[in-house]
Amino acid sequence: MTGRGGGLRALRALMVDSERTWRGGEAQLRLLIKGLLDEGVDVELAAPPGSEIEKRTREFDIPFHPVSIGGGMDVVSAWRLRSVIRRGRYDVVHSHSSHAHSIAFMACAAIARDARPFQVVSRRVDFAVATNRLSGMKYRHGADVYLAISNGVRDVLIESGIEAERIRLVPSGIELEKFERVRDNGYITEEFKIGEDTPVVGNVAALAPHKSQRDFIGAAKILAGDFPKALFLIVGEGKLRGELEAQISDAGLGHRVILTGFRDDPLEILSTFSLFVLSSCLEGLGTSVMDAQAMGVPVVATRTGGVPDIVEDGVTGLLVPPRDPEALAGAIARLLRAPELRQQLAKTALVQSRGYDYRQTVYKTLDAYRELVSSPGGGPNRKGKVEPIE
Repeated sequence: MTGRGGGLRALRALMVDSERTWRGGEAQLRLLIKGLLDEGVDVELAAPPGSEIEKRTREFDIPFHPVSIGGGMDVVSAWRLRSVIRRGRYDVVHSHSSHAHSIAFMACAAIARDARPFQVVSRRVDFAVATNRLSGMKYRHGADVYLAISNGVRDVLIESGIEAERIRLVPSGIELEKFERVRDNGYITEEFKIGEDTPVVGNVAALAPHKSQRDFIGAAKILAGDFPKALFLIVGEGKLRGELEAQISDAGLGHRVILTGFRDDPLEILSTFSLFVLSSCLEGLGTSVMDAQAMGVPVVATRTGGVPDIVEDGVTGLLVPPRDPEALAGAIARLLRAPELRQQLAKTALVQSRGYDYRQTVYKTLDAYRELVSSPGGGPNRKGKVEPIE
């Protein structure tokens, strides 16, 4: 098969992921694998056995290499991955999480330089890079190219000492076709007792500190009196569940703020929202925001990380400062009271969302691969193996 004009034939790529659960990064990895296979790339996957990414890529029938990655200093896993890489003679080893990056770095460092694959790292978070010795070595020497999903992530990498020349902007994408498969949401309105006059204000994210659902709950407490019929849904699971349950209880909002836990029907729940709210204090880009915009749901979000790449304040949504429940509540109230503004923002964002197709992510990733394998003097397995398609 051939890709876009100037694509690559017989390129071999190993994807490395360390996560056992299913989060946004794994959803992006699955779409990337799907798209690369469609473009004729030979793709293999190394990840923990029994992980969600293993289960959800079985349909592609690609070679899977079980590597239980226990952390950034997991020498045993690095040694096992080294064996996989040496046997596979890959052109690119592409890491998709911080621990995966560490293990791939150690594995490749133990391979002779002239047989070492190019190392690519997808960076999806706008966390500052750690400053310890191992992290410094990993980020300076453990990647030929970083794929930053937003300008915010790119800026953090540069501030951390990564040369701009080694960074490519490759935004996340979504599968637009999935919105054609959204089921009728009647069963959800019944489950959560959502009436026709019930404003539903929702958040979809892992229950993690940087997602700042505490601020979402704080905003709900501020709004509860002025909007007595409003229902606040937090869709997701994570280690902060107990703390958030306690906050909801202390605020007397047990019947108003609902933690739904993990759901396998996030789009159906999203379709019931009057407003989507992103409360994160750190956010690489925000594919949940992209989903909301593609669903035609108006968005209130925090001005952090890569969010301004997809939400223009007053045009495709409303932006507020992070860690400011009062500002968040003010923006929510503004839109709940202004249906015409909600409709206008949602309509403009819906048009913009047509550019979120995940295939654009695939093409930009392929461009980065192509640039590496065609570079002069460039490394392992490259001569006589990867041929440009005329």
